[in-house]
Amino acid sequence: MRNLALFVVAIGVLLGSTPGGAPPGGMPPKKLTLTLVREPTVRVLMFHQISNDPIEPKTGVGTPWMAPQRFNDLLHALAQRGYHFITMQETLAFLSGKIPAARMPQRSVTLTFDDGYRSAWTEATPIFQRYHASATMFFEGHATGTIPGRLTDADLRAMARSGVWSLQSHGFAGHSDLVVGPHGDLSPYWYANLEWLSKEHRFETLAEFEERVQGDLLRFRHTFEPITGAPIDLFAYPSGEYGENAALPSGANPQTNTDAGHSNSPNLTPLIFRALKNDGFIAAFSVYDPGHVHFASRGDDLYALPRIGFTAKASVAQDLQFMNALETKGIEFPEIYGGHYTAVAPIAVSGAHIYAASTTQPLLYLLDRHGRRIAAYREIALDRGRAGAPAAIGALAIAKDKLWVVQQAALGARVTPFLNEFSIAGGAPKLVARRALPKALSWVVGIAWLDGKLYGIDDGGEIFDVQSGRQVGRIVRSNTYQSGRFAGLAAKDGELVTYDRKTHRIIFFIPQGAIRTVGALRGDVRSLAVEGDRLYVSRWDPARHMLRIYTMGASNKS
Repeated sequence: MRNLALFVVAIGVLLGSTPGGAPPGGMPPKKLTLTLVREPTVRVLMFHQISNDPIEPKTGVGTPWMAPQRFNDLLHALAQRGYHFITMQETLAFLSGKIPAARMPQRSVTLTFDDGYRSAWTEATPIFQRYHASATMFFEGHATGTIPGRLTDADLRAMARSGVWSLQSHGFAGHSDLVVGPHGDLSPYWYANLEWLSKEHRFETLAEFEERVQGDLLRFRHTFEPITGAPIDLFAYPSGEYGENAALPSGANPQTNTDAGHSNSPNLTPLIFRALKNDGFIAAFSVYDPGHVHFASRGDDLYALPRIGFTAKASVAQDLQFMNALETKGIEFPEIYGGHYTAVAPIAVSGAHIYAASTTQPLLYLLDRHGRRIAAYREIALDRGRAGAPAAIGALAIAKDKLWVVQQAALGARVTPFLNEFSIAGGAPKLVARRALPKALSWVVGIAWLDGKLYGIDDGGEIFDVQSGRQVGRIVRSNTYQSGRFAGLAAKDGELVTYDRKTHRIIFFIPQGAIRTVGALRGDVRSLAVEGDRLYVSRWDPARHMLRIYTMGASNKS
């Protein structure tokens, strides 16, 4: 299939419904296959200078660069390994859903260049043409024709006539410095900060910020569209900054959350997106450094599409190794809200939608089936009775038009666990009931609706009827299975499904605890959901929190 790259792992299943783990009635063990569904993606590559004599030092300080031979070697290696170069037009048609994934070649690649260096035009063009590729140039308006080594108006006209370049906006101000403080503090992130208005001794308002950005975008279009003779409707954020601003949580991996930027004010992102839309831009691209990236998919916001940056620092072999590692990443959760990092983990699935929740704040996210954020809901009611402790949402479950949300207790604080019932019949969650749970349910890590009951499991494998607060079972230990710590709960075909984080196993079991075990599923799994033959897994990778989707299939072979 061209629309899905499938990674199939055959996993043996031991069917056991007795404490000893023996299959009932002498039935032979079944086998189950988990098939990782890879979201169709486009690898949007980003370059700057292609030169043996870059304008900026070769020390790696300043603008990234790559020698022409190194650039050729990379494109040659990609072509040899089955990567297909596609146009920006094809890329956006796919990402916006205008063409089906089945029409996209596997391992699609799009080339982009930033800033507007002449060497990209003079050196890179004959190289990428050898591989029947085209490219998009995001150039700085203020630097065009004014800074040596940058493109001129004549260059832009020639590039437009070449038929292999799309010429787009990096902003008129581009990488210009902005005054962002009363002491003359400067920031190179012109589009991601409030300006300090020295004469008035204040920061610009949000409305003034949006007006400034929108004015810059229009100035670029009005200046350069007559020169290029084509619409300019794409934007690349200088340095990838588009207003996201969130501090890492204490003790977090410093590689986590690279979209947390360098803004001096939260909540600028929606204003930037709106300015782009109002000025007629149909998409915008960010920047992610190698090692902390994902390929562009339909799960990404069209105004925050990721790109993969390449420089001369790594070898071609390292570049290829890095790209191969990204092929199995999955879908990243949206995790920045209101200037805060929200650590998404619990998930639930219903029809065309995925619900996800923050583990640190009273936030519920509504996502589409590609993982793209549709809406975020801050439920202040979930802070009540928490005595200042985090919201600690530990589990979600959906039954028809109801969304159940369990909040865990808190370490070192006298905080009661809670069960919250939301109606989702009208779209946005509406809290209809909230009550404290017994202390025994303090550490519920998964809930699921099965046969008219809401079941829960805690991290030690105790199984509860959540609504009554009564324990009904426990994951059975036997000679063939020693249980550990658990995460997530779902229901499928009259059974419950959970994940053992200690032994890295998916477990199917009945509410009383008798199990059938599905072999290793690696990764730091935090939650799961099941719908039909699909298993949705929320896992925390070292640098990102990811959603992975598997198809489940069983055979009668022993």
